[in-house]
Amino acid sequence: MSTSALTPPWFPPLDKPVAERGHAPRPAERAAAIAAMRAAVDAALPHVFDPAASLRDAGQALRRALNREDPAAEHAALAQAIAAAQSAWQFEGPVVDAACSLVQQGAVSLTRAAERHRALALAAAAWAASGRPCLLMTADDEAAAHASRLLMPLFQALGLDAAPAGSDANGAALRRAYAAHVVIVPARRLAADLARDRRERGSGDAQRLEARLHGETGAGLLVTRGLFALLIDELDRVLFDDAVNPVLLSVPDDSTALGEALQLARDATDALEPEHHYTLSLDSGLLWTAAGAARATELIAGLPPLWRQTERGEWLLRQALVVRDLLQAGRDYTLAGPQVHLDDAIARALPDRALLPHLTQAIQARAGLALSPITRATERTSVLGLAASAHRLGGAAADLAGLRAPLWRHHGLIADNSSIAGTEPQLDTCADEAAWQAGVQQAFDAPAGVHRLFVLRQLGSAARFADLPGAKTAAWVLAGLGPQRALHHQREAAEAEGLPPAARIEVLFIEPLDSRRAEAQFISRVQDAAEGADVSARLLLHPQGRWVEQALGPLAAPLRALCRLWPARTPAALKFTLALLRWQLTRQQARALHAQTQREHQLKLQLSFAGGAALAPSTPPPEPLRRTS
Repeated sequence: MSTSALTPPWFPPLDKPVAERGHAPRPAERAAAIAAMRAAVDAALPHVFDPAASLRDAGQALRRALNREDPAAEHAALAQAIAAAQSAWQFEGPVVDAACSLVQQGAVSLTRAAERHRALALAAAAWAASGRPCLLMTADDEAAAHASRLLMPLFQALGLDAAPAGSDANGAALRRAYAAHVVIVPARRLAADLARDRRERGSGDAQRLEARLHGETGAGLLVTRGLFALLIDELDRVLFDDAVNPVLLSVPDDSTALGEALQLARDATDALEPEHHYTLSLDSGLLWTAAGAARATELIAGLPPLWRQTERGEWLLRQALVVRDLLQAGRDYTLAGPQVHLDDAIARALPDRALLPHLTQAIQARAGLALSPITRATERTSVLGLAASAHRLGGAAADLAGLRAPLWRHHGLIADNSSIAGTEPQLDTCADEAAWQAGVQQAFDAPAGVHRLFVLRQLGSAARFADLPGAKTAAWVLAGLGPQRALHHQREAAEAEGLPPAARIEVLFIEPLDSRRAEAQFISRVQDAAEGADVSARLLLHPQGRWVEQALGPLAAPLRALCRLWPARTPAALKFTLALLRWQLTRQQARALHAQTQREHQLKLQLSFAGGAALAPSTPPPEPLRRTS
């Protein structure tokens, strides 16, 4: 067998930046386009007698249309492919409408995960039939596993090969997954694998690499087949909430002896005493006394050679002192075995954001745990860049409130008016902290058949929540984590006691999340895991909450005084404050996404001028320690 027969073709991602877009299509035009696609699907359905054969025929027609770049033929072939899949699967009408939107650069909102997965499956079957790479991207491994369990039997019934590519997959299993017609893969896994393959193709002999892609030896360097159709579940989370964090490709490398330096810095700080050697606070940072400056100079001399330079050594000591004196376990971070989980607001607990790098290892050193590997970044990419390089893009989410304009502006996706809205929590306000605690305390005593789930935003709130009487027996979950595990434990406990599962689940938000959409998304996850139970949600707010200071700053004190003087105006004041907070968070997220895009563009320009990886700056000569008091 020839090598070319073993080698699927590579489909290069788009490299050209997206041109400036005009106005998005009018809702009436968009509805007409979806209706036309749905009419074509309905017209093709009576002629489908063998769904698998019809899908193969539609795939061949779609392949010819894509090669000719014929939009009309592509539209007809997609309708035929959706009809073939729908004939085998018999999904409900709204799911088919959503699939018709997805294959036309659409963003749809469906509250339940099962509905989203079915719509994505119809669109994926249509694109996969063409033989080009079709990737169904999820927010994380748990979502990928859930989608795989539901969708893989459906694809197999149509003769389509589908495979999950989880974060723990490697070697031949990973190459086998990416060779499938439909690949179900977490977002950050796909971004890293695709970036690595693009780097390998740019630095080596492309034909030699492709020849080893799926060879009989299974020792290929490349794993993906490129990128063509990209379908995204939990679109809002993948492209907005989580997209501000870059994906770094790295290799284990501690050439600067940073791990040893962190452990020596921990030991060195045990020889430093507050007030006598230094003062440390959030406002002023670290200030050395005369005795402390002299002692610090001696301690820095005992660090590994590359860390004896004054600024570097002082940075290590400052970070170790902050971990010892300012950070608290359970409030700013949690330890789960050797793993460290930082609070979302950890930056506000540090006197300087420059202390964030390798903070996890510094905490592990202080706790006496084995340090996580020190790595060297070899490439930087992001899910934003991945979505921008897809030839065909579509996605679904539980709620798309407030994302219509950004979806069109950044990704060319059109959010449809026919989307199903998510559930909003009922807003309850309390006059003060005591009333809020009484409300939470009252919620601990749930009647029979009712399970209450307490939702917290940050670890600092979890510490305050744990201090309330009765909190030890209440189930709670951080908003960034899925509620599925907490509800699973509740069901297991009920079964162990011989009790029926909860007929009603009440979700109590102890503090607001970043957006109304985030709350609706969380509620939809509870509905997915509730197994038929009725779900209701309540948001409990009070003027003393930390989020009020985050929204108003120095004006938080006047607002609290207003709430004490005029209790009747407390609900209106808190609603306004909450709206202001969410507006601020939306602006911060938009700026972070813009900054991420700019950094990627600048890095691409640097690499194009340099002809390779950027060079690291040279090490400056050592300097004497500058004493501050």
